Amino acid sequence: MKQVLIDIHLADAIINSDSYTFQHEENKIALYQSVFEKHRVTEAVYDSSLIWYGKNLDIYMQVYNMALADVKKRIEKIGPIEYETDQTANADSIDIWSDSRNFEFFPASLSNTLNFNFKEAEEYASGSIFVLKLHVLGFVPAMQSPVEVHIHAIQNDTTIVVRHQIVNDGYHEMILRTLPVRRVNRVYGYIRFNESNVFYHKVLLNDLQMIKYRYGTEAANRLDGKEIN
Repeated sequence: MKQVLIDIHLADAIINSDSYTFQHEENKIALYQSVFEKHRVTEAVYDSSLIWYGKNLDIYMQVYNMALADVKKRIEKIGPIEYETDQTANADSIDIWSDSRNFEFFPASLSNTLNFNFKEAEEYASGSIFVLKLHVLGFVPAMQSPVEVHIHAIQNDTTIVVRHQIVNDGYHEMILRTLPVRRVNRVYGYIRFNESNVFYHKVLLNDLQMIKYRYGTEAANRLDGKEIN
């Protein structure tokens, strides 16, 4: 599992550093598929492993931290990856998440809320679509509280709001569509988890991303009819 996680994170780093090449979803899928083929596992087997680790989070975090440390060492050896700014600006999609991509909810944590706030100097283009993507691990049957997700987009005097509740492990995404007639001033929100029924718990948010899609592009059009997963 450690070696698969290492290559998955390296694939994430490649995608995040070259949004021009990976602006199309099929290119991202092909890269991840190459990781599974390299390790002779299927995506279904990988997902099943994550479900098992979701019930054994302490073991998962040990493996995950070792994998992450290995990834950081490899990236440091390679050095910073440079790409052309205009390619990033003109990409159909780009990941604007700039904070830590992992977060834990547990009783002794300092906060039960993960806040996020994204704001560009020149504002985001009108009609931009924002998709929050994340993996959740650690739900147990006795839990009664969902993970609450709120995403807000400010367009002058208009606020677009998306709310969602996560009640199970696995991959989740939430889509916020802005108005095509006004530029987007900023996007902000929070992910919150309050669990009182199960005293000892640990819920992990993993691989957090906020993908911004340009309005009217092929990548954005693929989202038609898709709202929440």
